[in-house]
Amino acid sequence: MTAPDLSIVILSWDNQPLTERCVASLRSHTDVPHEIIIVDNGSEAATAAWVESTADVAICNSENRGFAAAMNQGLDVAQGRFVAFVNNDTEFPAGWARPVLAPLEDASVGISLPAVTAAGNPVTVRQQPGVAVIELEPFGHLPSGVVYVMRTDLARRLGGWNESYGTASAEDLDLAFTVWANDLAVVLVESVLVEHVGRATVKAKLPDRFALYRANLEQFLERWSGDEAIVRLDECPAEIHRRNRAAGRAAALWLKRLIEARDESRHLRKRLAEAQPSPTPRRWWRR
Repeated sequence: MTAPDLSIVILSWDNQPLTERCVASLRSHTDVPHEIIIVDNGSEAATAAWVESTADVAICNSENRGFAAAMNQGLDVAQGRFVAFVNNDTEFPAGWARPVLAPLEDASVGISLPAVTAAGNPVTVRQQPGVAVIELEPFGHLPSGVVYVMRTDLARRLGGWNESYGTASAEDLDLAFTVWANDLAVVLVESVLVEHVGRATVKAKLPDRFALYRANLEQFLERWSGDEAIVRLDECPAEIHRRNRAAGRAAALWLKRLIEARDESRHLRKRLAEAQPSPTPRRWWRR
């Protein structure tokens, strides 16, 4: 059997109608030979059964292993030369794959992204398709991991997704920073616009999501602002890697200080509000 050009990895955690819509759009609109790998993260029995019957390759976990670990499970079994890591609350336009894969023929490109209609970081958000292929500023223009497309061998050599982050969030920034540290580009293909609901699963399944986001962001900032070792590819010279690692550290330190200043401002406003005397209530009566 001939290997597909593209392996598409999708995570499932209940919310079956969204995943069905995503898979249907990919089946209809992916314009290269492909396989769909669905990793189910402990869904109810009916959804897990649907995954088994629908995916070209199904992996069903008995519990939620988190975003990064599940994506790595899909990466481990991917047969394609390229791999697309896809959020399940997405819908793809016709002919989306070829334009997004084209930049990856250049060995200097590490991640190729379509534009999306919604994302946590607005740099890749568009209201309508464009025409440009834009190289994002390393460590400055931060993409959300709605759809990351990579060469499969590169994703594996970089170590895949960092599984130390809890459940979901910040691992997309970590992977982008690792790509940049290795002197590879992250590019945005504006001609492809993917519909994205935005955090549909976490809103439904994680009532404590904001605390999780904050904890993961703090972990990301500590990792990148400190001296933790970052994987270096053989083809990336050590001096270039050190230079890029330093740029990533500076960006993380800047973001860390910005968040700390914002938090202090919020706390100060709260303390000032609490210190204000309560206004004397006005009394109304009829003469």
